Amino acid sequence: MKRKEAQNFQESIANSSLNEQFRILRTNITFTTSQGKKFFLVTSGMNSEGKSTILANLAISFSQQGKKVLIIDADMRHPTQHRLFNKMNHIGLSTILSGQHTFEEAIQSIEEPHNMHIITSGVIPPNPSDLLSTSMFKDFLQKCRDRYDYIFIDSTPLIQLSDAKIVMKEVDSSILVIRANRTTKTTLLKCKKILDGVNLSLSGYILNDVKEKKYNKKYYLN
Repeated sequence: MKRKEAQNFQESIANSSLNEQFRILRTNITFTTSQGKKFFLVTSGMNSEGKSTILANLAISFSQQGKKVLIIDADMRHPTQHRLFNKMNHIGLSTILSGQHTFEEAIQSIEEPHNMHIITSGVIPPNPSDLLSTSMFKDFLQKCRDRYDYIFIDSTPLIQLSDAKIVMKEVDSSILVIRANRTTKTTLLKCKKILDGVNLSLSGYILNDVKEKKYNKKYYLN
């Protein structure tokens, strides 16, 4: 599944129709988000809903506007971004927060677009939620805020683990990925309750993997 996700991402970059859809999403996010907000948490209710691939495509779309964009893979349990962009992962967020490496040592450039960078998850630690709860994480995010126009943070699913809930307290807005015929109405309601609990604004929902004229109504909110 992980290899297939990376393959699908590479195919999506070359797909002009999909690129246009992400440009539309970029425009919608820009116009529905208050000025000055630049930290976006992209998450989902459960695993395998496509959040990581969508985040990567969204980040590319914003960078194509000439914006300086950073991707942070804060999913230190099942990281994906390093595979999507074919980057090393022995240095990253976990090694920054544990004091082993600096921001400058962990940052990696994306060849195209040139104004885009990535900080991968780093070596999977035994205590991801503890690392995210430290003051070092807040200091790290402030450094990112000072250097980039937009920062997109990948995270663990909202319902299954506490990591995303910790990250939510530090970002400006969230984007929730929903997968057609997988995400249930119950899952959506649980996600909304979590988001409301931390008073985090929701830039929008992204419905992923839609099959035209084929859907089950129980998967959608009225």
